[in-house]
Amino acid sequence: MRRLVPAAAALLAALGVAACGSSSSTPSNAKQLISQSLAAGSLAKIRSGDLSLTLSADLQGVSALGGKPVELQASGPFTAVAGGFEAFDLAATVSVRGLAIPISIVSTGKALYIELTGTYYAVPSSDLGGLGSEHSSSHGGGSGMLAKLGIDPSSWLTDPQDVGTATVGGVATEHVSTDIDVTKLISDVSKILSSDSALAGASSKVSAADLSEVASAVKSATIDIYTGSSDHIVREVRFALDFDVPQALAKSADGLTGGSLNLDATITNLNSPETIKGPSSSQPLSGLLSGGALSGL
Repeated sequence: MRRLVPAAAALLAALGVAACGSSSSTPSNAKQLISQSLAAGSLAKIRSGDLSLTLSADLQGVSALGGKPVELQASGPFTAVAGGFEAFDLAATVSVRGLAIPISIVSTGKALYIELTGTYYAVPSSDLGGLGSEHSSSHGGGSGMLAKLGIDPSSWLTDPQDVGTATVGGVATEHVSTDIDVTKLISDVSKILSSDSALAGASSKVSAADLSEVASAVKSATIDIYTGSSDHIVREVRFALDFDVPQALAKSADGLTGGSLNLDATITNLNSPETIKGPSSSQPLSGLLSGGALSGL
């Protein structure tokens, strides 16, 4: 959980930075839109608003899922907090096998809480250790950490296209769509994982052959960016990926044969004043992890 918020912020920042990259094959109008978004420092200008997030995974062949997709939907206000990480109050629903589990995730910028069946559980401060500093690098446009690792997100993109205009949350936006160079993306993700001390051990066990097999499994991967027509601030990001499990990995995939992943993140009411408070009372997170709260679902 300590890495959930900065990881999500870094992902959205990276996608936004990638959308602000350029390519020699980019049509002139799309290239201009992209350059303007980068020059405006759009991500750094996102200080508050309302976030709507949908993440779904259709994992074919996994019997435990009963043929149904796994989905997370979350929405609510957020705001930047000086010296801390993002403050937010998200109402969420996790859907598995057709069962919808409502939860809430609340951050005050200094503390993090998870609500389930009416009880709030506090994430220990020890588990939040470096979150503020991680947030600072990710919120500063998302490019600082990537640049230190020698990663250029624009190199993930192939043939960006100017799709046209669309309205997002009442705001006129320019829509840019691009395919993804999956091999390059996976290679850079490996670098990012290796830079995290908690994940470096696991990532070091992933060989170049493993990365090649994962890349070969992807049939298609695309990113759609909707950036404000007047201010060039990103309002929506859509990511879609379809994959087939290679025969060489079939035995270790627990029945998984293929599927799709989809992410849609939208920001509305940009930079509107938001006041977010923590719960008046909470229980230790151990009470949730022990399974007592989960048994009632």
